[in-house]
Amino acid sequence: MSKSRPFSIYLLKAGFDATNTLEDDHELQPAAGATALPDGGTLFILDAERKHPWWRSYFGIQEELWQQFKGAILFLPVGDRCFALTFGHVLHHMRDEAYEYDFGLIVTLNSVDPKELKSADMIEPGPARRRRTQVPVSTELTYLDFDGDSEIIKSLTGKVKPEYKDLFSNATGSASLKISMKIDPGELAERCARLLALYDSEDYKETFPNIQNIVPVRDPAEVNRLNQLVLESVRSRDGSTTLTIPDIVDYRDNTCCMFQGPGGTSEVYPDISMEAFYDYLGEDFDLNTLTIDQLKSYRMILTDVEGAPGRTYGVFRSLIFDAEPQGEDVLYHLNEGDWYKAEKSFVARLKTYLDAKCEATDLCPYNHDGVKDGKAIYSEGNYNAAIPGWQGRFICLDQTDISPTGSTNIEPCDLYSVQADGSARCGHRASLYHIKISTRSSHLSHLFNQGVNSIELIELEESSCAKMQQLVVDRLGGNDQPTYLAPFEHFDFRVVFGIISHKDPGGLSDNLPLFSKISLMRNMQRLDVMRVPCALAFIPDESPAKGGHSKHQQFLVEVQDDANGHVVRALPGQGLDTVVPIKRCPKAVKDSAAGTRYRMVVKVADDGSLTTHFGWPYELAA
Repeated sequence: MSKSRPFSIYLLKAGFDATNTLEDDHELQPAAGATALPDGGTLFILDAERKHPWWRSYFGIQEELWQQFKGAILFLPVGDRCFALTFGHVLHHMRDEAYEYDFGLIVTLNSVDPKELKSADMIEPGPARRRRTQVPVSTELTYLDFDGDSEIIKSLTGKVKPEYKDLFSNATGSASLKISMKIDPGELAERCARLLALYDSEDYKETFPNIQNIVPVRDPAEVNRLNQLVLESVRSRDGSTTLTIPDIVDYRDNTCCMFQGPGGTSEVYPDISMEAFYDYLGEDFDLNTLTIDQLKSYRMILTDVEGAPGRTYGVFRSLIFDAEPQGEDVLYHLNEGDWYKAEKSFVARLKTYLDAKCEATDLCPYNHDGVKDGKAIYSEGNYNAAIPGWQGRFICLDQTDISPTGSTNIEPCDLYSVQADGSARCGHRASLYHIKISTRSSHLSHLFNQGVNSIELIELEESSCAKMQQLVVDRLGGNDQPTYLAPFEHFDFRVVFGIISHKDPGGLSDNLPLFSKISLMRNMQRLDVMRVPCALAFIPDESPAKGGHSKHQQFLVEVQDDANGHVVRALPGQGLDTVVPIKRCPKAVKDSAAGTRYRMVVKVADDGSLTTHFGWPYELAA
């Protein structure tokens, strides 16, 4: 063969071949009359009917323009395994559970020269940050900014080692292996056999020792197995499953929640917790009948303390769970509805590092709830503001700003304190405390990043350092000004992350979700490089338990005919204007027949206008 041709190669899982890999409703047909198939190969082709492209009629084009999709899948047995070589857009005709999801990546890792990489697609699972790094010349993985402790390689492209030049020159690996080869059809089986040997090799662990510290689990069969583990945990109420908010939130928003499902909408719960979800299900609910599909159908609705609905999330997506099946040297972690597999050696290294950073808190326990409309709510602001009164050496800098002009606000810390320290050049060290309520936030990484960003600003940005010093002077209280400003001269600072929690401080870093631990270690290592001491402390939550309360008032409304179509208005006797149309109603409500009645949340603005929101709960009135 004189011409190099592109191939996308998948390795089928054991037990799958040409007879059971394609979807039941696939559109491919067995190839008839192919004269150059490899021995044992089975070829299916996609010969879709031609049709006009959509933009032909869109622009009124008169010429006869046609498009037609062609494709093929070659099933090629090699030993006791089978490969699928795809041509064109035909992958979706294969069952999701039929192929190995790491084949292409492992083969690429085992074959590429680690100094000749060209591109990498990476994801940081905690904040779900995705990025692609490409370089114009081949380079090492280090220069692609890959962090093996916090990121996952999804795809990798590079030049192969000299010993594999006869196989291919460049490779891109993810689930499939994408390569170009000059090869006759009769040689494909032997070539795939060598690829299978590369897939079975573990040489890449020497070349890229940290690249698979943590990897996504995408195999549907594995996902189903792991889903059953979290389901059993929820059913048994063993306390291993945690409910969290899969988004960045601030407890200053008075975040409460409601649940919605087949049983209707719950009361308002002032805290996000599994106990609240169990309470919503009710004592009569048989947990043994609960299914994964049900968990995915239930919704968690964020609200303010009055129950005015906001963002909503599926309950399953909001679960955090760790599983360590017997006989497997890995830990599985459920985060935002996706499963990840972490090497236990990596998890142990993570724990060793972070546990050494844990210390007993020198702050008082939390018992500083706020009250809104007679209801108790968590309040980080109340806690931070109360600390200087509890012990005068602390200064509250909560909700202040040291960002450079034109930048978004950056809070230096929540609390600032200075104490004698013989290891500090000025004889005193300032501690910058960053406080967060609950270990349940899936984005504690936001807190950890904030702690590092603020200390970097103080060191590198002269105007920010000056703003910080002025804040200290303005809020000095009875403390000695020279002592409290001395650490700025020699950069004698330390950073303390304080997390308010019901969990036992003796649990140390085990109190944090896996991705929060990964984020914390990464940020603490940045502080280590800056030679800034840092610590993690758990602050006991001694606030009273907060029960649920009635949600924001719902009103009875009716769909009515209007000159411009359907409108929704409140019915008489509820204190609402029955003439004013209610704005922002869900489409399903407005499209209902005239006379249909619903119960829904309606807010009254200062100007008397009435609004609801398409994302807020509503229900058909009897």
